[in-house]
Amino acid sequence: METLNIRTEEEIINKIKAGEKILFEILIRRYNPVLYKIARAYNYNHHDAEDLMQEAHIAAYLNLKNFEQRSSYKTWLCRIMVNKCIYRSSYGYFKNEIPNSEIVNTEPMKSSNYNATERSIGNRELAKVLEQSVQQLPEIYRTVFILREIEGFSVLETAELLNITETNVKVRINRAKTLLQKQLENFYSSSDLYEFNLKYCDSIVNNVFLRIGGNDGATSD
Repeated sequence: METLNIRTEEEIINKIKAGEKILFEILIRRYNPVLYKIARAYNYNHHDAEDLMQEAHIAAYLNLKNFEQRSSYKTWLCRIMVNKCIYRSSYGYFKNEIPNSEIVNTEPMKSSNYNATERSIGNRELAKVLEQSVQQLPEIYRTVFILREIEGFSVLETAELLNITETNVKVRINRAKTLLQKQLENFYSSSDLYEFNLKYCDSIVNNVFLRIGGNDGATSD
């Protein structure tokens, strides 16, 4: 399986457009974690997040010919995901809906050589508390916090993704931090929040390729 350190993302996208569908797996795996965090920010549970992720990837693939690379693929894909989440919240629901307080207990999506012993029990417990704290934020603050502080989108990118002003982004970030307990603000780790396991990534890849008609080429890392 080819990786992004062999080809640039622009080249991968151009080759997918030219018919090399199998390369789409690279993009699915690369952006599953951020899509998962966005779905959780909109209060969808693990199973419904997977459904939304698949729909976003499929929509991206079907509309890839219209992607002119004026923004990054990540930003473009995340905008699709945000729209999917908002649409489902407004016009539909999932059978798997669960209360806010349920936290998916998974190990993080890391490379195969990640040393699990580096993560202490204390940090795992802290991550759970942090995730619960973030999940309790009102949606308008939670979505901005996750996009800006956890995923690292710029203020402008966050504003464009959520269709709000840059000033609103800054105000909501400040409000989100105020609502979170002061003692936690200095300790949270972005990689610890809303983690998505590699085993689930395989399922997303396979399901997307089934829908776009290229599952025979999908592989597992």
